[in-house]
Amino acid sequence: MRQYVLTRSAYNREWDLEANRRRLAMSKAMTISSLARQRGFEWIVLLHRDDPLIEERRRAFAGATFIYTDLDGSPSDVAWLAYGADWRRAIGGRDGTIAMTRLDDDDALAPWIMERTREVAAKIDRRTILMCPNGIRVWQGGYAAVRHHSNAMHTLVTPPGDTLTVYDYGHRDVRRVATVRNMDFRVGWLWVRHPDTISGWRTSDQPLTPEIRSLFEVDWSVLKQPFTQERLRPAGHVFR
Repeated sequence: MRQYVLTRSAYNREWDLEANRRRLAMSKAMTISSLARQRGFEWIVLLHRDDPLIEERRRAFAGATFIYTDLDGSPSDVAWLAYGADWRRAIGGRDGTIAMTRLDDDDALAPWIMERTREVAAKIDRRTILMCPNGIRVWQGGYAAVRHHSNAMHTLVTPPGDTLTVYDYGHRDVRRVATVRNMDFRVGWLWVRHPDTISGWRTSDQPLTPEIRSLFEVDWSVLKQPFTQERLRPAGHVFR
């Protein structure tokens, strides 16, 4: 079995340069740090050929396999660039079982998750999505516990000959493409909200604690905003 993490980190020159720098700093502190000591997988990272920080990103994701896009798009469009990228070429032959974990370049995974994924995926012989439904969302020095049954940080497992990739569908559509299996109910992922994030859900309901910080091997100092009780909606959520 081969195991991959697929990450979009593609920003063109339409992206504000300082925001781009902050996004790269978030990638280093959160995403890259969370996987630094995990083993047994290959990381495939999508970059934009017109990224002014492309060399810095290559250094930050050292050891990864890079694929590239040159599609135009405004800053609000960059999240969709991953859906047209050639992930299949980077993965190569599909003569065995493949496990592909999707991970945005500002989020993080728990330190046990790649080993656990590999253990479960090795016993699967049909197309399956492995889900860790429980995670933590952080915003402005606070956090909210989230249960999300179609979250983006899931893993697609394909049997020999199946060429589907984890970026061939939107993560809310997981049940349309495969059987979904809850792999583990521990807190498995960190969903980071910050001023440069592309999507919404910028809410939290209680201050970060040492216990929450201990769940992830990341650099928490990058999240410097003070906790505030102001929020858009009740922060604890269950997503289907």
